[in-house]
Amino acid sequence: MNLKNKLSVNSTLLFAFTVGLVLAGSFLLFKKHRQDLYFERLEDSALITAFFYFEKDEITKVDSSRYQRIEIQYKKITNQTIRIYNAKTKELYLKDDIDITLTDKELKAISKNRILHFIKEDRQFTGLYYKDNQGDFIIVVSGIDTVGDRQFDVLGLMFIGFYLLAIPLNFLLGRFLARQTFRPFEDVIAKVNTITTENLHSRLEMPTVSGKDEIKELITTFNYLLERLENGVTIQKNFLKNASHELKTPLTIIIGDIDVSLQQPRTNEQYEEVLKSLRKDTFHLKSILDGLLILSGLQISEPEQMELVRIDEILWNVLEKKAIEYPESKVSVNLDAIADQENLLSVYANKHMLFTALYNIIDNAIKFSFPEKVEVLVYSKEGKLLIKVIDQGAGISKSDQESIFELFFRSDRTRHIKGQGLGLFITMQILKLHNIELKVDSELEKGTVFTLLFP
Repeated sequence: MNLKNKLSVNSTLLFAFTVGLVLAGSFLLFKKHRQDLYFERLEDSALITAFFYFEKDEITKVDSSRYQRIEIQYKKITNQTIRIYNAKTKELYLKDDIDITLTDKELKAISKNRILHFIKEDRQFTGLYYKDNQGDFIIVVSGIDTVGDRQFDVLGLMFIGFYLLAIPLNFLLGRFLARQTFRPFEDVIAKVNTITTENLHSRLEMPTVSGKDEIKELITTFNYLLERLENGVTIQKNFLKNASHELKTPLTIIIGDIDVSLQQPRTNEQYEEVLKSLRKDTFHLKSILDGLLILSGLQISEPEQMELVRIDEILWNVLEKKAIEYPESKVSVNLDAIADQENLLSVYANKHMLFTALYNIIDNAIKFSFPEKVEVLVYSKEGKLLIKVIDQGAGISKSDQESIFELFFRSDRTRHIKGQGLGLFITMQILKLHNIELKVDSELEKGTVFTLLFP
């Protein structure tokens, strides 16, 4: 069952339950109200009966012929039966023509409550306790509300007819409204089905209707998804193209060196030179593969890999490795500015990733400013940790500053320096995962400053 039919059926079931509840409640309330009104009529009749029968000095005189004719006419007018009991002896003074006997318990209840309404054998009874100078009496008036019963029957038939007619009508109207409501979704689905990897640049058209509704939100979200997919596919294509190129270059060099060395016998010194060249190219290839592995790891990092780490320890580890790789490099670290705020050095992060990010930034600073000195300054800014990496290199042009974080980007001015164009891209992904802000200030021939502001 599709959503349109589900919506129609569910709305009809809800309508049936709600309207059925309202109609049943209305019917029962009307019935109760009608009964109360009829009891009030019986109560009035009982009072009139008391006046009618006990205005005379003696109850035995009520059997005069003229009085009996008046009584007959009174009963015809009221359409009710009347009986009178002695309240003490329960003796029946005036008997009606219905074959219903009232028990002593019921008569005592009337005497106790002074007036009592009850239903017995489908008849409504009203009992009235009446004190007279001749004694105490119980007047019982009963009747059947035939007019009310007919009204109940007509009202019940009307409610049932309306209910049975309204349910299919509600289903048809609900189905019509569901079709109208879901029509824009059908248009969206039809448009989405035409989008493939070849035309990811296509976007869904926004409805011209003013205001904001779920359709517009869906289209906006889907267009944003298409934009991300398009960017992802573009990055993937560029990644494969550049990765294959970057991997092919060192492999070609390695194969070439091997082929050349095998063409003729060589001395041990020559073989040693070839092996050194192969080792260098192999490390180059390894660094590319390491970068690619880190990239894949960034996509599957989990929150539980985060822990409380010390920034100063990570910095010392980075400098230790850089000292081995670049023994002649000059790097200084200054932590004096936060000597009294040592707690800022403890951050919640993925230790391996943060090491990689700082390693890449400092590695670039060393490579691009060698043999000039690199400074690492640690500050406190508005209660947050701030790290600056300052180099004395050739600087980055304004046009390149927006591109240095792109995958495999290499500036024409620095192509002579060893690198794969992976480091800063990986660094930016790591910093985004840690919500660390990165700012780059650079001026040609005067150096570059990378500023990291921790959350």
